[in-house]
Amino acid sequence: MTEALFIAGDWGTTHLRLYLCQHNSSQALNIVATQMGPGVSQVEGNFEQIFFDLAGQWFEDHGPMPVILSGMVGSNIGWHAAPYIDCPASAEQIVAGRTGFQARGIDFSIISGLRTTNPLGTPDLMRGEELQLLGWMGAAAGPTNKSTGAELVVLPGTHNKWALVRGGKIETFVTALTGELYSLLQNHSVLIANGESADFSDDIFLQGVKVATTLESGQLLQALFATRSRQVLGELSESYASSYLSGLLIGSDVVGSVALMEKQMGRISSVELIGESALSRCYQLALESVDIKAELRDATQISISGYQAVYAAVYEVTQS
Repeated sequence: MTEALFIAGDWGTTHLRLYLCQHNSSQALNIVATQMGPGVSQVEGNFEQIFFDLAGQWFEDHGPMPVILSGMVGSNIGWHAAPYIDCPASAEQIVAGRTGFQARGIDFSIISGLRTTNPLGTPDLMRGEELQLLGWMGAAAGPTNKSTGAELVVLPGTHNKWALVRGGKIETFVTALTGELYSLLQNHSVLIANGESADFSDDIFLQGVKVATTLESGQLLQALFATRSRQVLGELSESYASSYLSGLLIGSDVVGSVALMEKQMGRISSVELIGESALSRCYQLALESVDIKAELRDATQISISGYQAVYAAVYEVTQS
């Protein structure tokens, strides 16, 4: 085995991202090469063949090396089911909870997801984001809420996660369906006439956020129709309607999720954002409009830090 090399893979619902990584315990992880492939929803059960079609040349060039995978590849529609770990969960528990198997003589590990009873009192799940939280806890921990010793980490995406980290553990989290709802309304509702021609406007986006911050409980459904009525009446251009819709949804997510988390950790003045840059910036705008400082973190680098933490904990110990 080439001790310094391993393969990391983020295998989500729609995409597979593979990284050939060179590990050095005294330096940052070096990404030697990358590959892209189909997500879990497009694989139709042929996981092994797809993986080795993409990574086979790396094994030919460098020999056997371990593989660490995260994301929906560990779900009930993935390659091998990796169970959910109960919160509160520490970095050590996440690493220890991985699911191991072999394929074609190669050692694989799939990172388990997390489950919790969220601040609403309902069951909640994450799969994939726990790897980013693992990387964040080790490499880029942010400011602590001084009164409670807690940090709030926001992971925007199709299903946004708001995670409470306290005492080195992921204590709980709540999921908001914001991204998926936006996609459905953008593409399959009367609110947006032509989503493909949309332009983004900070100003129009923040108009939507402002409306969201003034709503009483349960009034989002009523507010959403203004996305259409304002266009019909000439108050909102068709090209900027998506910005307004995004502001309404993200603003509602911010208001609702912050209120839930403040019940757990007191007044929130700052958060950490880990996600795709454009979407994270939208959340930063919305959060800062309600006086919450948002620090943006690079999602890829945070993920790589998570894979490096797993490799160091598992394989450096094995090789020492």
